[in-house]
Amino acid sequence: MKYDTGITSEVLTVTSRMRVEDVIKKITEIKCNATLDWINSLNVNIENSVVVGAYLTGIELSKRLKRISNVTVIDIYPHLEKFVENNVEFNSDLMKIKDADLVVDTTGLGGIRPKIAKLIKGNVFLVEDPVSDGSDDLIHQKNNIINRLRLSNSQYRGILKTEGLNSKTSGTMTLTVEVLRKSLEDVLKRSGVLYGIAGMEFYEGALFKEKDVDKFLRLIKKPALTVSTLEPVSCDEIIENYLKKICSEVKNVSI
Repeated sequence: MKYDTGITSEVLTVTSRMRVEDVIKKITEIKCNATLDWINSLNVNIENSVVVGAYLTGIELSKRLKRISNVTVIDIYPHLEKFVENNVEFNSDLMKIKDADLVVDTTGLGGIRPKIAKLIKGNVFLVEDPVSDGSDDLIHQKNNIINRLRLSNSQYRGILKTEGLNSKTSGTMTLTVEVLRKSLEDVLKRSGVLYGIAGMEFYEGALFKEKDVDKFLRLIKKPALTVSTLEPVSCDEIIENYLKKICSEVKNVSI
């Protein structure tokens, strides 16, 4: 916990040690651990992996998968190549999925069209489910991942599900904002807290509208929580409690 005096000596300004990027990283770790546990349980040989979607979850998965195979990350946005690490190929050609032993689709709502999944012939196809425990009827109606899985030719098919915060979707940024929002609500209930600010912003505007990766990376370095209070309060403990509620698992799909 870090704090300074506020407007007067009676008031403290408390800042979380965790930054927005730390919350993002912890959520992607939860998803990646579940994914790798499932892949390892299949006991199949994977030489070439393709991750569709070069955003938060997809990039973290590419870092993990490059330890066990060659990895290609596919995305329609060329500027997202800045996220890709060394020894990982970046490409915009979806035809690359034809030659992969493992395909992981992280594109969620409005992602790859189901008919594209017909090209998948490798042993393993995993799709991240965009719906979560708080998804409404319209979100469920727009979710077409079962059709993607059905049309593929993979022997092993799985759905990565993430729940725990009653969030509208399972997207990493959605979950990040939920952690920040709920943490702020909790801290405001504490005795002696005057007000608080969560590190929330429309980060995706910088990344997908302005197409400015460097700006996005700067923005997520802001503190997750900043609080004006009469007594010290552990912002990081509150944040961690919500992160512990997030659970990811892969469910096998038989179609």
